[in-house]
Amino acid sequence: MVEYKTIKVQEREDGISIITFNRPNRLNAINFQFVEDLQDYLNTLENNLGIRVVILTGEGRAFCSGLDLKDGQVIFKKNVPEGLQKFEYLQNKDKIKRAVIVQKLISQLMITLRRIPQPVIAAIKGAAYGGGLTFAMAADIRIAGESAKFCNAFINIGLSGADCGSSYWLPRLIGFSRAAEFMYTGRVFNAQEADKIGFVSKVVPDDKVLYEALKIAKHILTKSPMGIRFTKDALNINVDASSLESATKLENRTQVICINADDALEGVFATLEKRESKYDKW
Repeated sequence: MVEYKTIKVQEREDGISIITFNRPNRLNAINFQFVEDLQDYLNTLENNLGIRVVILTGEGRAFCSGLDLKDGQVIFKKNVPEGLQKFEYLQNKDKIKRAVIVQKLISQLMITLRRIPQPVIAAIKGAAYGGGLTFAMAADIRIAGESAKFCNAFINIGLSGADCGSSYWLPRLIGFSRAAEFMYTGRVFNAQEADKIGFVSKVVPDDKVLYEALKIAKHILTKSPMGIRFTKDALNINVDASSLESATKLENRTQVICINADDALEGVFATLEKRESKYDKW
């Protein structure tokens, strides 16, 4: 297992991977090394058959406070600090070109979280601001601690309120009007409001957030590995389905594949025999 500088990864024997954002002194803010580390690990998951569920969480008192503005300002400086010279895109003399690459690299993390086949659970304590909010939105399931607070913070620092997929996910998760309010105003909403508007699945005490995420992850592990992967595929594709008919055509094809796999036989016999299913890892 690679030792990363800004994230901690625990790949458990049961098939759950816990990714912990590990810059607690900066409230787990996103810097260049963070982007490289997280993308590198996520890339390993796309064809990893042993890892079946992923949990995202943050070390310390925050989930992720968004872009590290201290490091981010390097994009607009002529001279790159020595510790950052290994990032070749920062060497470009044109600040616009540097910004384009950085923007693409950060937003690609959100796309990759949706592309990996494992369901992603966000276990959130403290601030989930800016990019931290979009990490939460990129997850399939969100569990909030009582201290959790959310902010579409991009609009508060002179940028567009639409960033890293926020204009795509937020209206789909909470409706257009509420999404527009948060994106235009940058207003902070707490865990209780997030629960009320359906942004999170549940709110629990902070010390129970990871426990609750693991509880859900273990429940998912009791299901067919193939069935779970095809379910995420269907959710990703059919959230933008042009019609009910096109959505059901995709579902029909995946069900025919699943029906003819050994998992379906095991699931049926386990139900008839009133026992727990015993699926192969893949």
